[in-house]
Amino acid sequence: MGCSMKLKSVYVIASVILAILLITSCEETTDTNEPNPAVAGPDSMKATSLNETTVRLRWKLSPDESKTYFKDYVLYISPGAFAPRIIPKGTNTIDISGLSDGTIYTFELRARNVDSKESVGSAKIQWSPAFRFTKNINDENIRVYETASQFGSGLQIYDPNSGKPRTLKVASGEFWNLGLYTKSGELSLYTANYIAENNLYNFPKAPTYVTEISEDIFLTNTLDNVFDSQALNARKFSKNYFIDLLDTDYKNGVVIIVRTIAPGNKDTNYAKVLIKPGPNGLLQGNPDNRYIECEISYQKKVNVPYAKPIN
Repeated sequence: MGCSMKLKSVYVIASVILAILLITSCEETTDTNEPNPAVAGPDSMKATSLNETTVRLRWKLSPDESKTYFKDYVLYISPGAFAPRIIPKGTNTIDISGLSDGTIYTFELRARNVDSKESVGSAKIQWSPAFRFTKNINDENIRVYETASQFGSGLQIYDPNSGKPRTLKVASGEFWNLGLYTKSGELSLYTANYIAENNLYNFPKAPTYVTEISEDIFLTNTLDNVFDSQALNARKFSKNYFIDLLDTDYKNGVVIIVRTIAPGNKDTNYAKVLIKPGPNGLLQGNPDNRYIECEISYQKKVNVPYAKPIN
């Protein structure tokens, strides 16, 4: 009788253990909580300098934004003590402030899924902020006047002594970078080197700066819209390029890219010059003091800024 009871107890214990194993096995095979897939990263990042401390970035959104497991973006900035910045989905433009002019920053943007797992692919670029000038050395609007004017027809993009642009007369032609020429029905913006070589103005002293204009033209009325994705020195420049301001394509505003080499120097400074539209086109005011009005983005440090995509 005692043996029969012991045997029965062993059977009961074994049955309980088997039931637990079966339940555990069933739970393991029916679990559907698998990790969410990784999302594709953004790409095609571009940049522009709003001022000496702020850069605006723009990129192409991740193709996975419509997926239920897509969460947001995270932006990394270096060098410097910048915390990763979380950017909501659907955002393709952002302004980054607190930067230092002349410093080349690396910006890298990744997408994240709902598990906060980052994309393998990313949008990356290197860029530096640059100074923005709307006023000249006299704290007036930056205006360059027609040939017949009593005011200056030449523009020095940046005067290192005052730290601002200057409008200059022919007597100071040695400091010109660009010049407005309006004789014989023409309305053109030339480099000072071209003006001197072709005797358009009689400079007492030849221009001491080397100034070149890029062949790339941007049709816009604001410098904020001029984004870059390639190094500025990858563009084609020439002292002989000029802008025909009578071209009707330019009537609503045009931006040119200029590079200059200071006297006795081999390094290059880059600038973007906006010729702002007036009520009747680019040429404003009344004869004989008509003018073009400019806004300038200028990088004081040589050989920057530049946009450099990183693979």
